[in-house]
Amino acid sequence: MKTPIPDDEVKAGALSDESKKRLSEGKITELDFEVAQILHKINERYNISDAEFHKALDLGRAVLILTRGEAGLLIGKQGKIVAELSSALGKKVRIAEIKGDVKKSVADVIMPARLLGINHVFHDGKEMTKVRISKHDLAHLPIDIPTLEKALRSLLEEEVQLVFE
Repeated sequence: MKTPIPDDEVKAGALSDESKKRLSEGKITELDFEVAQILHKINERYNISDAEFHKALDLGRAVLILTRGEAGLLIGKQGKIVAELSSALGKKVRIAEIKGDVKKSVADVIMPARLLGINHVFHDGKEMTKVRISKHDLAHLPIDIPTLEKALRSLLEEEVQLVFE
């Protein structure tokens, strides 16, 4: 299984000096290390060795786990793997795929709110992504708006603005 932390460090439960440097630079987080360790333990019971864990984001009441591979591997049959992750972390866990269909990835993050569309716009010489959500679904957002924008910025790796129509 691919993680942002080398396998030997995950197994040992300790970061190397190089990984500690990446941690201090903000390239990885303590949460990334914790999720990698949990996934390593889960991999011993379920075969998720093809999974590609990329990054974990603490969204307050929930944790967003970004994957570069098939998101279904980290969800598991009948949601067993995501349920174990939720239990181990003590928070609701959402899984989103970085590569692939951007609309599907964003829809997964904002669910159960409905995605109306995604627009790429240029403003003041910068490219920005506008994520359009039904204003009737404001109460259905899984997290608060500033945290959701932060999560979508990490997912899309670009500037994001939420628009409610």
